[in-house]
Amino acid sequence: MDVEAAGCVVVRAGEQGPEVLLVHRPTTATRTADWSWPKGKLDRLDDGWEHPAVAAVRETAEETGVRVHLGVPLPEQRYEIAGGLRKRVRYWLAHPAGPADPEVFEPADPGEITGTGWFTLDAARDRLSYPADVQTLDAALPGGELPIPTWPLVVLRHARAVKRSDWSGGEAVRPLLEAGHAQSRDLAPLLGCFDVRALVTSPWARCVQTVLPAAELTGLPVEEEPALTEDAFRADADAATDVVRALLDAGRAVVVCSHGPVLPALQAVLAERSDRAGVRRRVGAKLDKAALVVGHVTGSGAGARLVAVERHSF
Repeated sequence: MDVEAAGCVVVRAGEQGPEVLLVHRPTTATRTADWSWPKGKLDRLDDGWEHPAVAAVRETAEETGVRVHLGVPLPEQRYEIAGGLRKRVRYWLAHPAGPADPEVFEPADPGEITGTGWFTLDAARDRLSYPADVQTLDAALPGGELPIPTWPLVVLRHARAVKRSDWSGGEAVRPLLEAGHAQSRDLAPLLGCFDVRALVTSPWARCVQTVLPAAELTGLPVEEEPALTEDAFRADADAATDVVRALLDAGRAVVVCSHGPVLPALQAVLAERSDRAGVRRRVGAKLDKAALVVGHVTGSGAGARLVAVERHSF
């Protein structure tokens, strides 16, 4: 794909029903003026490209002034742009991250965005300039109703660590490689895209080091859970899986960071909450170092159901 971009369908409850956030772009040399979703191209970084989810959150804030948390992923769009290039835009359902976001926002670059606004679904349908964006609206709010609220439970494998064969110390203190620290720094903004409330981790060094950059970036607390270590899992696998069961029962949105031998059992507990075979397969597939699965869950207790899943890796 020649051009990669990402954006959000931001939803809130309004006095007359659901409302969505749109932006107005002016006419340029390559396009006519339009109303569409907040979105933009991925930034080029020193070591590659910005993660699409991070770009979706950043672009939404830059174009509308609204900070968001991501919900379930939506169907992507692919289309031709000027110069015969192909563009892919990945979308997420999103909701405002807090009540302090402005109703009226002055974009930093008025040449890119000339207006923003919250619109009812009927008004948004009339105003959106492209049929594909109307299809995205229908995918985000099927039946024209507010989406069922979801909360994220993220299962994360620690980043690349020093090999066991190259380490003379104890397993509990075997650290990340420099490449692993780079992965943990890249993970931090991605974890901050979701409305998680804590970072629950094995207390072994390589797991704690994996989540520390996210803690520093977001201010989230780090909670060490001894049952998530490899040794504890070998001694009592049920204690580790009970950690995830308790989170599902409580409806507690967190990141759970653990080790390769432990993760399949944790992923299986999450997968049990879906009735869809495809979702269960995606949740249960092996996680590489610094890879994660985001489970989007509704409800809590015995009624907690896994409704969507996404996987990311570095």
